[in-house]
Amino acid sequence: MPRACTAQLRFPNGRFVALLAMYRIGTVLLGSLIPFLAACSSDEPAAPAASGCGPTTPKNAPQERIEGAHASDDPTQVRLCVEGEKLPTELSNPWDLHCDIASGLGASVDAAAAPPTRLRILEWNIKFGTDLPGVIDVLENHPEAKLADVLLLVEVDRGCDRSGQVDEARSLAERWGMDWAFGVEFVEHSQGGCEEGNAVLSRYPLLNPVHAFHNVGALERGGLRAPYDWALDKDEIRTGRRSFIGADIRFGSSLLHVVSAHLENRSQAQERADQLGEIVALIDGLPRRAACIAGDFNVFPDLGVPVPDAPLFELMDKTCFENPHGDMPQSERRTRPNLNYQIDFTYTRGVRIADRGVINELTNVPSDHFPVWVDIEAK
Repeated sequence: MPRACTAQLRFPNGRFVALLAMYRIGTVLLGSLIPFLAACSSDEPAAPAASGCGPTTPKNAPQERIEGAHASDDPTQVRLCVEGEKLPTELSNPWDLHCDIASGLGASVDAAAAPPTRLRILEWNIKFGTDLPGVIDVLENHPEAKLADVLLLVEVDRGCDRSGQVDEARSLAERWGMDWAFGVEFVEHSQGGCEEGNAVLSRYPLLNPVHAFHNVGALERGGLRAPYDWALDKDEIRTGRRSFIGADIRFGSSLLHVVSAHLENRSQAQERADQLGEIVALIDGLPRRAACIAGDFNVFPDLGVPVPDAPLFELMDKTCFENPHGDMPQSERRTRPNLNYQIDFTYTRGVRIADRGVINELTNVPSDHFPVWVDIEAK
């Protein structure tokens, strides 16, 4: 079984130095990154042709389907991260995790079918799946959620005490016959040393998965950076840092790169923007893709006053990404039950937006976030 590799992103002092993107399909792809695209027209953010933001994918771009990795392992016995069994105090650098990607091939995914030209993508922070039956109920029975073709899930547990020691990404994907990929964010020592992270699930073949830890922030350990040191947290002792996982999907005549992201909540606005910038940089370093970046961005706007997270929104505008929900009334796009603003986002580039919504009318929501969905069409 080829080992899943995790990219180590290095942005000391908020500036890009180098990135190594490694794909797990038995081959290793060196991603040569280009600078952030700052010349894109804000009038047509989805596809200004001169800037290179369009979705045309070169014919030689890798399009290899994921293979099953750790798809039958007991998550309480087989860890994805080699440092997982050790406490932060036992490691020379508790931020420096080296982890496999877990993945699986859903039996209902038809790899020979024509690529879709329309997709529904649903993002959801499922709060570690502590109410996994409730999550399943929403995704199977809500009239908008059950139509999702791609699920970008945040706070997904693998073998944690708080969620019944379930491998949640695998369990959900196998239930619905979807391809899946999971990347670790933290080893959770207060939950039996389990692993928590982000996942991509798809009714269409997933290709070229990539996982990376963020490497920006005011704090530094051994050349690595982060906004907050979870190894020193008194309530949630963790090894690792925030991370993201992405994969390609054949979409129309091109490829679509989808990313499930979780930005640091204990951070400053510029740090969150820099984390998102790392994801944009990785995408910009791939052979050209249409893209969707979605997740819990942990933004903290104050309604009626200038938005503190302006650096994040300015970055996405400059790099040709658009927020499909941005023109919705604030009350309709709130994504947490106890807040009145949007904290979970789905940004797209190089596609047409056909429809969008936030499922925030739930009365018994099984998470502290609401699902966000968007319908996209290939250009």
